[in-house]
Amino acid sequence: MDMKSTKRLEHICLRSNLDLKSFGEQFQKVLAIPKMEYDFENETEWLTVDVNGFNYNISRPYEEGTLQQWDDTTPNDCNFGIVFSIHKDHPYVLDNIWVDNMVADMCQQLARTFNTTVYHHRSFTFDKDISEHKNIAFSP
Repeated sequence: MDMKSTKRLEHICLRSNLDLKSFGEQFQKVLAIPKMEYDFENETEWLTVDVNGFNYNISRPYEEGTLQQWDDTTPNDCNFGIVFSIHKDHPYVLDNIWVDNMVADMCQQLARTFNTTVYHHRSFTFDKDISEHKNIAFSP
């Protein structure tokens, strides 16, 4: 994810017993996005892809509770964090209704696919430095 080209971050999380690569395969299929690139470091492994003015980033830390340490708006028990980034040149990046509907649709699809509650827990807009705690739950 190129932070210089990013205007908005939507933070989503959920719980799944799948490994990251299996999760990513289903994620790609349900959202009809290209193959994601895999990488890792000492605390987490992740998948990422840029497509059509968006970046999808899935992180699965190795230790329980890491997502909550990184971001205290993350609901307990979630072990997958998804950051949906909207590039600053996207025509709807500041249209809150459009973004909320897009994220809600994505969360509902993920809740059904993974048969688990999915949380849209935070939104952040660069340049305006607006961070909004959301905590919206989507059930399967």
